Amino acid sequence: MKLVLFMFMCAVVDGETRCMPPYETAILNNHYDCMVRGYNESIRQLEKIGVEEVNKNQIYFRFVCQETNIDKGV
Repeated sequence: MKLVLFMFMCAVVDGETRCMPPYETAILNNHYDCMVRGYNESIRQLEKIGVEEVNKNQIYFRFVCQETNIDKGV
């Protein structure tokens, strides 16, 4: 069984947390690989957005690893 990594970008707007719709990032072979990829992708995206924007909008990333029947390679 493969796992799909879904990422959510969230921010605090007017005191409320708002998240963008999830986007599929990768299809992975196991839970460990999916977790590592999720944390690494979160860091990569935060660095891409930059300190100023992340701090200003309190941006953070969430992710979930969901089982799938898709039989793609990684």
